[in-house]
Amino acid sequence: MPDTSHEEASPTIPQSSRIKRNTACTSCRDAKVRCNPSQNPAQPCQRCAKLRLSCVVDRTHKRVSRKSKLDELVQEIQSIKQSVTGQITASPNQAPAYTQQNETIVPFKESAPPRLGVPSPVSISTGEVGGPTVIASSNATVAPSSVIHTPETPVSIQTPAAGPALSRALGSQPFSGEDIDHYFQKYFEYYHPYMPIVRLRDPNKCYDSSPFLFWTIIYIASRRYAKSPTLFPFLLDAIKKDAFSTINNWPLTLPSINALILLCAWIFPDVRFVNDPSALFTGAVMNAILQLGIHCGKGSHPEYSHGVFQNTFTDEEAAFTWAGYNIISQRVSSSLGLPTIGGLFNQTIQNIIDGRTPFQVPSTFRVLLECQKFCHHVSGTMAACLEESRGVSAHIVLLLENEWNAVRGLICSERADDLDRFNALLVQLEIQTYYMIPLPGYDSEALKRNIMRTYSTAQAVIRSALALDSDTDFLRHVPHFHFRALMAAGGIIYRVLHSSYLQLMDRASAERDAADAVTASRRARVADNDLPTRLGNLFESWCHRLVRGAAVPVFTEEPVSSFSHRLSASVMYDCMTRWKTDHMPGCRNKFQPLNACPCFGSGAAANGQMVNAGTGVGVGGEGAARSETPAILGADALQNIDWTFMDDFDWSFEPVMPGMSAPT
Repeated sequence: MPDTSHEEASPTIPQSSRIKRNTACTSCRDAKVRCNPSQNPAQPCQRCAKLRLSCVVDRTHKRVSRKSKLDELVQEIQSIKQSVTGQITASPNQAPAYTQQNETIVPFKESAPPRLGVPSPVSISTGEVGGPTVIASSNATVAPSSVIHTPETPVSIQTPAAGPALSRALGSQPFSGEDIDHYFQKYFEYYHPYMPIVRLRDPNKCYDSSPFLFWTIIYIASRRYAKSPTLFPFLLDAIKKDAFSTINNWPLTLPSINALILLCAWIFPDVRFVNDPSALFTGAVMNAILQLGIHCGKGSHPEYSHGVFQNTFTDEEAAFTWAGYNIISQRVSSSLGLPTIGGLFNQTIQNIIDGRTPFQVPSTFRVLLECQKFCHHVSGTMAACLEESRGVSAHIVLLLENEWNAVRGLICSERADDLDRFNALLVQLEIQTYYMIPLPGYDSEALKRNIMRTYSTAQAVIRSALALDSDTDFLRHVPHFHFRALMAAGGIIYRVLHSSYLQLMDRASAERDAADAVTASRRARVADNDLPTRLGNLFESWCHRLVRGAAVPVFTEEPVSSFSHRLSASVMYDCMTRWKTDHMPGCRNKFQPLNACPCFGSGAAANGQMVNAGTGVGVGGEGAARSETPAILGADALQNIDWTFMDDFDWSFEPVMPGMSAPT
């Protein structure tokens, strides 16, 4: 064999043309493998020769060390600071491009985004063999801060309008550009922070992307800020037609999906208790989202872009839409007492909660998302329990309480605001509601302690909502899922008062709790005879019967729900049923004037006043006639709106002399 070592020691190739060992070809460098050059510089390296690749050596390439990268970043930051400082110095009196109002919704990256929670325990599968169990902790690991991507420049697609809005028309109703700007400004100021999924603020661009979304925004803003009294009813009819027409025209676009999510958040005010179309809308949204690949949190995903399904949206739009859907889906399921309607809460959701996104997500939105993720876990656990028996063990409920308290301590930090703490309180109430669905053979004393804690939480929910309303007009702009939670809290209060526990309570305190539930319901009123109005009337009639009447009834049963398979909505269904059976024997027929109804005693309640037991004086005085506490009944006896909740359950009956018989 030839002596190759001598050949390597005394090469005949010029030193300048030799390939150095620390200089790899572009192919090996891109593949991040070791490059073994050939002895002949005219020949490719061993890997390129074996794979028949083009072997090109970039002699100008320099290896970049970590120190050099850091130096480049420092220089870039300094140049940015100098340019910004120069602009401020050149125009010191120039107004900022964004107002304080806009700063709350423009997604600039925080300097150090707080970690709002830990991965919630996984949901319990209903298909597992054996009895239901609760996973007390999660093995999911949290990525270190080094993997959280922070973009070099802030990503923002939610820019203010470049110019005035163009005039539009919806059917026969014209809208000037000034009116459109007015409604968009009101929407983004008062409604958008609760569900910030719309990433375009320009009305013209919004209309170009989806007229349905455009008119949905105006419809939501006109709930409180309509310039004409006939505008909101007109928009309500138009949006209803557009919504049901949209879900029949497949496939849905991302702006149309956002419009349906917003409609679920601010549903039609004339919706009934059991025919809420939110479940239908969320089902259509779920199918559209999965077919477009929005659940991946990626825009323009090549594997989901084919045929009529084209996803040309951005990562930010996909992430916000997917997060908004999961929130709405879970709240619709909880409020209607249904199994979870397609909420996945996958890794994309966890990345949003943890702040591992190249764009900023409002902290309140992340807290709400974490709360609904835990509610998803609770619903799955309780559904598994109720499949095995007609009740839930108090030990499982207590375990979930302790589990939530650990998560709550992390998300309700010093930076949390009142709305964050309110959302966390709603989760606690939803968990404690299951104390009112005990297993057969429960301990009465333990049940009493647990239900009284649930009653205290319901009190806190109502009072927190009223406090938020005093500070931020919360109930004037409250999303439907938050109002449903207030309805559940009021139902718990009245269910406990409609039990033997009433004898353990101070009458003045019970009356105050009942009055708070009535006030909270009526402050959320949007239109005549809407759901908040009907709920306030129901609570008012029961309030007078239970705690204000001359003869307070005595109950012997404990506040245990007769419904057991409607999950957290079981207590509300039980409350509605008992209201019906209590109210019917005292009334002759459905069209009886409310001021003649013996359930109220006097006509003060019919005029919208809270009658104070023992004095007969209205609790609110002149304030009771404010807009948030409208009169229950006008002069027309057919406006017996105290009975409208009967229609919510499709209950009807015929008058029978001398009294009423229960419906079959």
